[in-house]
Formats: sequence, C-alpha cells, structure tokens
Amino acid sequence: MIREEKEINSLLLDILAANPGKTMGIGISGQETSSTRFANNAITTNGSYDRLDVYVEVFKGKKRGVATGNQLDEEEIRKIVEKADALANVAPENPEAMPLLGAQSYPQVPDLYHRSTAEYSPAKKIDAIIALVGEAKKNKLEAAGFFEMNAGFSSYRNSQGLYYYYPSTRCYFSNTLRSRAGGSGWAAGDEEDVDRLSVDTLGERAKRKALLSASPRPLPAGSYTVILEPAAVADMIWFLMYNFTAREADEGRSCMSLAEGGNRLGEKMVSPLVNIFSDPTLAGLPASPVGEDGGAQKRTAWIENGVIKNLIYTRFWAEKKGRAPLSFPANIIMAGDGKNSLDDLIRGTKKGVLVSRFWYIRDLNPMILLLTGLTRDGTFLVENGKIRHPVNNFRFNESPINLLRNLDMMTRSVRAVGGETGQSALVPGLRVREFNFSSVSDAV
Repeated sequence: MIREEKEINSLLLDILAANPGKTMGIGISGQETSSTRFANNAITTNGSYDRLDVYVEVFKGKKRGVATGNQLDEEEIRKIVEKADALANVAPENPEAMPLLGAQSYPQVPDLYHRSTAEYSPAKKIDAIIALVGEAKKNKLEAAGFFEMNAGFSSYRNSQGLYYYYPSTRCYFSNTLRSRAGGSGWAAGDEEDVDRLSVDTLGERAKRKALLSASPRPLPAGSYTVILEPAAVADMIWFLMYNFTAREADEGRSCMSLAEGGNRLGEKMVSPLVNIFSDPTLAGLPASPVGEDGGAQKRTAWIENGVIKNLIYTRFWAEKKGRAPLSFPANIIMAGDGKNSLDDLIRGTKKGVLVSRFWYIRDLNPMILLLTGLTRDGTFLVENGKIRHPVNNFRFNESPINLLRNLDMMTRSVRAVGGETGQSALVPGLRVREFNFSSVSDAV
C-alpha cells in the first residue's frame, strides 16, 4: 500500500507530538506486490496483495519495547504506542543497546521508484509470458518461471530528529526452459524500472542454453579451470559479503578471523585483480540510502586490489572497537575488465568447464568459508578455446576466497541476479583456476 510522503510525514509528526517526553521511534512501510507464475507451458497462478506495517519502539534507558500493527487510524496507533511503552517497562536491560540516532544526511540516489513498474498490469505480464511460451513450444521446450512487480515505501521518524521516507519499485523475471533431451536453460533479471527489463532477451537466453545443453556427456569430478557466468559470480560474491561482519571476525567465528581476537583488515587476501565496493548512488544498480538504525549508506571499498579494506561494524561493535559504524552494503559491485567478453575467456582456455549458474548453495565451514552447491541449467566442456559439448552437472566444494585468489581473467561488469540468493549485483564473468567439483550430480 503506497502512501505519499506528505501524508506519512504528517502522521509521524502527529504521533510524536501526542507522546511528549517519550524516547521513541515510529516506522511505517507499505507494499503492493503482484506476481504471475507459469509452468509446463501454461500460466498457473496470478495474484496480488497489499500490506501496511506500523511499528513503534519505546526506549527507557537500555530497555526497549516494540509493538506492531497494520492500521493508521488514531485509535489503533494509540494502542500500539501504549503496548510498546508497557513492554519497555518490563523488558530486561540490553547492555548492547545504543541511543537513537539524530538527523542524518543521506546520499542522493537515482530514482528507486518508477511508475512504469508500479502500474504494470497483470495483462502485460500475461502477454509477455504467452509470447515466451509460444517460442518455447516452437522449439519443443517446456517453460516455467515467475514474473513479479513490487512497489512500496519505507519511512521512519524518531524523537531525536531522525527522519527518512523513500519509495521504491522492483520487477523480477525468471524463466527455466527444458528439453526432452535433458537440456535446461535459465535466465533471470531485475530492474527498478520495468521498461529496462527485456523478457524477450531473458527468454532467448534460457532457450539457447536449453538447446545447447541437450544430451550432456559424462565428465568426471575433479579440479578444473572454470568460466563462471555473472549469475554464478553474483551468488559467490554475496555469500562472501555475508561473512564480512567485524564482530564475528573479532570473536573468532568467521573466515575473516585471526588468532587472539584479530581480523583480516589490511590483509592481501585475494588476487590483486579483485576490487569490490558498494555505492547506493550508482546509476546501474541504485540502492537504499538508509543503513543500520537509520544511518546513512555511503560508497565503501570492501576489497581493493586484493586487500581487505573494510568490515561491517554495527554501532555497538564500532564503539567497542573505536571505529566508525559501517552498515551491511545495500548493493555490491565488483569491478571488471572492459576489454574482455565471455567469448574471450573461452578462447583463452585450453581445458575447462563453463558454468551458467549455481543452485542450492550451503555453508560447510564458516572458518574458511567453504561452500557446497550444484551447477545447473547449462554446464559445458571447453577445450582449445571452444565450447565442445554439454556435460553432466556437478556438486562443488569451494570457497569464494579461493575463487578470488585463483581468478586470472574477467569480463566487463554487468547487472546479474544470483540463482540462489535472488539478489542482483554488478559483477563480471570470471575465469578461475583449480575449482573443486567434488562429485557428479544428476541434477538437470
């Protein structure tokens, strides 16, 4: 449910004015989502929902009470505030509680809200899917997928003067095409503005992979040079960033830990080719300007020329360690090489495996960030600079850190959605030495 800023800000101010002397914050958010699913070359479901969320937090020293609701009428909000106040009275003290932030200066980010997405009709989604399914049938393929539109807003104001309101939209499309000969192709994309999303292009990409991957030949597990398409890279980079928390590192619980409570800040940990940063103002991948506790997001280098430059510090842990707070990134960008294409990576490979995407990624050992997962929807043998034929899928046991240590070539960066995380990142395709495929998989 979308509400305009003027209305929401007025309401937030009225709530604070009705509760003088209270140390409190109020958050109001709304969301409208519509989605269409298809499978077996037919649309299966089409639905939509609206939601509105209100939460109130009241602080009494290091005690905090939180109450929620889903209505904006005066009586309902009064009850929510009273409940949060009562809970704050009986809550145990939290020794890690931090005071409310005051007013923040947020970066100017590109438009996150687009009317084209918010008003995209179910009929348009259905027309796009019907065209894709028709193309699949022509090629004797079966199509399945998901097309979603989301529009919403997030707002917050507290008694210390912090305020923000920002609306946003996102469209997401994924499709999987399969052939009776055992081939499978997948492609997905997301955008803030649906006019920048090409369902035809994503359908064509999935179709091409499904046809090329038919009748795979056996290839044994082992250590191979791999060429990872951007969707596979996006998943690996997000899993790496999930482990960039300073507290876990300092407490000896992550791959960023060193002995005796140290962490790897300043260490050259991966290839000097690696530069990873976040920037909410980036036009190709805009992101929320708001970080932890309402703090401002900013451009941040995480890895620079292979060196760990920053870790994520919550406000509590930053104060404990004498550092500035740094929120979890709202977006991820890995700088690529504008000179190379995926074809260039393939041409320069004597023997290797081309991986379209990963699936079902899980942690095995957080101390070395060892992950396991599967290849899926197009895995190919590369020999003497050419794609020779499709091969069976694999289970891998590998670490994103090893992957970034062993990379030797990359493409330009593009916006890609990870098949496992469902999150987009601006990343290149990578060629990586000694990637460990631990076993053959029967997955398609």
